[in-house]
Amino acid sequence: MRINSAHPTQNTTETPQVSRRQEKKVQPAPAQDTAQISEHARVQQALAKTPEVRQERVAAIKQQMDAGTYKVTDSQLADSMVKEMSKK
Repeated sequence: MRINSAHPTQNTTETPQVSRRQEKKVQPAPAQDTAQISEHARVQQALAKTPEVRQERVAAIKQQMDAGTYKVTDSQLADSMVKEMSKK
């Protein structure tokens, strides 16, 4: 085997640098992903505008409570408490 010194040797330290530069390139998101993100943002905005409390339902219950006609069983109360606690 003969080594010809007429050809410059390759600097092996350059290869990892090139690889690192290539790894940093970010691929643009496909159009479908962009549409899903846009749809998600639109839904989030709509939810932000929707009140968490249903005022008409609250008013109806208050009216029943004032009239003394609102009745809740212990079982209904316990079920609602368990459902509420499981959300957290």
